[in-house]
Amino acid sequence: MGSVAHRPVLARVPGVPRCLCRARCGPCRSNKEGAPVLNPGATQPIEPPEGSTVIGTGKGGVGKSTVAAHLAGESAAEGNRTLLICVTGQDDDDLGIKRFNRGIHPEGPSVIDGEGLYSAIHDRTPLRPIREVRPNLDVMPGGPKVGEIDGLLMLRTLQEGAGVVMSLAQALAPIAPLYDRIFFDSAPEKDSLEQLVLAAAKYLIVPTRSDDSSVRGMERISKNFKLVKTQVNPHLEMAGAFLYGSNRSATLMHAAVYEDIRTALGEGTPILKTIVGYREVPARNARKKGLLFGEYADLLPTSATKHDVKAGRATSADVVPDTIVSLAKEMRELNQEIFDHTRSA
Repeated sequence: MGSVAHRPVLARVPGVPRCLCRARCGPCRSNKEGAPVLNPGATQPIEPPEGSTVIGTGKGGVGKSTVAAHLAGESAAEGNRTLLICVTGQDDDDLGIKRFNRGIHPEGPSVIDGEGLYSAIHDRTPLRPIREVRPNLDVMPGGPKVGEIDGLLMLRTLQEGAGVVMSLAQALAPIAPLYDRIFFDSAPEKDSLEQLVLAAAKYLIVPTRSDDSSVRGMERISKNFKLVKTQVNPHLEMAGAFLYGSNRSATLMHAAVYEDIRTALGEGTPILKTIVGYREVPARNARKKGLLFGEYADLLPTSATKHDVKAGRATSADVVPDTIVSLAKEMRELNQEIFDHTRSA
């Protein structure tokens, strides 16, 4: 499983049942301030929330964070109470939480930059997400502090055993009943963080690009998937894989990549049909504005034009590229296909 720093050695361990208590019901106890604290001595194993889905692979730059944000946004727009948990040290902030101060932040210490996620694991307390980042959408942001969870898990593994891999599942369990769907943006940085996320979820969806390093990333998460499923979370299922950021007409190359996917993840891995093409300009512009692709496309009717830019009435940043329409359409189709696969897996 790699170096000691990436490890917990997995084993089935005590957990906490789903709970909404604010005091002392079995898996929860109270700290000196009266806040609920997860009880590491609780004896019931945790079953992951229905529909909870990880978007993850062992390599960055394959659309993982972008797809996770769009899945969560689409789910919320459909009227589902949705939670997005970003277990990644490089928070891409597709939703504009930090840059535009979106959402209702919880009272107490900041949860931005991964601080809230780290605190929940460190202090054994329930997650405190930022509420209503979009209607029906709450978010647990990632960021640099998430990287420190790896060292914390390593230390606790030496002191407490492999059960620390259930730490995120324990922090999620008390609030999970509040949500219809839960999505995880999984870090590619460390095996321990991948395992932490997989232990808390029911489904894994794997994005990839066509290069060899992306294929190796699939092999890495496949290893962690098998470890978690056999030793910690038997409910975990491989719900599918998809090719991201590719030329949609390169069908021969796509066939070769699909063979790589089956080799890395297993012959029975469902291959999603939708390919979101590579369109750097609209994708970059949308992210800088903290908008999902569909939200950015909605600005097209009031967009400035190139003529406005030449006349000095606008800047290039005010021009919404026409290509955002097809990009938003493809992302919406991918979202729906993932929803279908996680319902039928």
